[in-house]
Amino acid sequence: MSSTTRKAYEVTLALLVAGSIAAIGLLVGLPPAAVAALAGLDLALVAARRKYPAAALLVFAAVLLATGRPDGLALVVLSWSAGYRLRPGRLSAVLAATAVLYVTGSWLHNSGGITGLAFQAGIFVVFAILPAVVARMSAQRQEILVLLHERTVHLAGQQRVIAEQARVREAHRIAREMHDSLGHRLTLLTLYAGALEAGGKPDGETLGLLHTTSRSAIDELRLILDVLRDESPVDPQRAGLAHTDDLVADARSAGADIELAREGEPVELPVMVEHAAYRTLQEGVTNALKHARGGRIRLALRYEDGTVIAEVVNGPGRPHDGPTGGQGLYGLAERVRLAGGVLYHGPEPDGGFRIAATLPLTASAPPTREPWPAVAAPAVVDDVGEALRRADRRRRAWIGGIVAGVVAVGVLCAGGAMTFWLHISVDQETYDSVRVGDSEAAVREKLPDPDWAQVTVDPAPGCVTYNGELGLSSDRSSSGYRFCFRDGALVSKEPIDDAGQ
Repeated sequence: MSSTTRKAYEVTLALLVAGSIAAIGLLVGLPPAAVAALAGLDLALVAARRKYPAAALLVFAAVLLATGRPDGLALVVLSWSAGYRLRPGRLSAVLAATAVLYVTGSWLHNSGGITGLAFQAGIFVVFAILPAVVARMSAQRQEILVLLHERTVHLAGQQRVIAEQARVREAHRIAREMHDSLGHRLTLLTLYAGALEAGGKPDGETLGLLHTTSRSAIDELRLILDVLRDESPVDPQRAGLAHTDDLVADARSAGADIELAREGEPVELPVMVEHAAYRTLQEGVTNALKHARGGRIRLALRYEDGTVIAEVVNGPGRPHDGPTGGQGLYGLAERVRLAGGVLYHGPEPDGGFRIAATLPLTASAPPTREPWPAVAAPAVVDDVGEALRRADRRRRAWIGGIVAGVVAVGVLCAGGAMTFWLHISVDQETYDSVRVGDSEAAVREKLPDPDWAQVTVDPAPGCVTYNGELGLSSDRSSSGYRFCFRDGALVSKEPIDDAGQ
């Protein structure tokens, strides 16, 4: 939540709480000075609740004990804030102290005996304990998500380090292999040069061999310089596509259902390209035997226009239940990239897995390296971050829903109470409209039903007493009206004051 949104939210909430107690105070006839004092106190408590949640809630309860003011919305807001910011032990102590003050104050100022005490306790449970518990659960969930996010970021960083280490190891392995190949080319050049020196005039075939061999040596030297980054002693691993049949035979002897398909016209490949193609097939077979035991394995080696494609597709099988390093694909991707190709790996619709490398038929400089091993890690981090944002949005929606629900209940209760009061009370206009001597039927038609509107049983025979209209201040002319009937007619009417005189 941005600072502007936060400020707007705080101001709106404070005004809503202060306006709620002001409206209730005016409706019950509190003096304007008392209403202003209570509204100002609510503004201060709402402003202080974020930094001092426990103190704000206890001050609220203490003021209630002294004044008996009804203020359910402020209780919900302060309880939620305390629940969200206080630890469970301290929160329990604060709620217990608040409950004692709240219930005692409400009971003393509104009486009602044991029934009233139970009612006030129920009100406290709904308006204080329930919001505090929900807020504490929301805060705990938010803390767990934050810890999960931090752990995911840490693991993503470790994954990037592991991927980079695997890339460097593979690059040095390739450099060692290319070094051996370059030594072979230089030896050939030396032999050809020696043959020319011994034989005299060179022929065209010898010159062609010299040109081809020297060009190959220069290309391999350039590739070594492109590959070589740091120094890391790694044992060389020399293998080419000539060993593909041996790879298939070894897997078949281990009980695997494996087949090899060759398409296109084979051509001589640069050393790096050939090694990358073979390593793709080898890595695919190794992973299939390890992670999908019993599944069918299909190898394909296709020579197309300008490219060679090495592919391994395995079907679903029994998963591997032991430890795994998980770095083979990192090194393979680096080897394919340095050969000028592109590596794809991913699951198949039937539950299997596919590895495919598309490589050029001629040697080329490796493309700019993309940090592909780190692609999966940031995606996970973003997923967790989005989960945090969704959780925060849901939390704010819960807060808004609870506040809106409390406001709606308060408005409905106030509206219902006012409507009920208007139907059981007699206003000044109605009192003035009836006259002594009017028929009892005509007068009673203008008055509320005496069976549920009569305040007290009037001691005078034939008389009924009604509440006066609901005022917004204490300067009302009368708190009620008495009407007396005899022989089917109104014989007297009179206002009564607060003392029933």
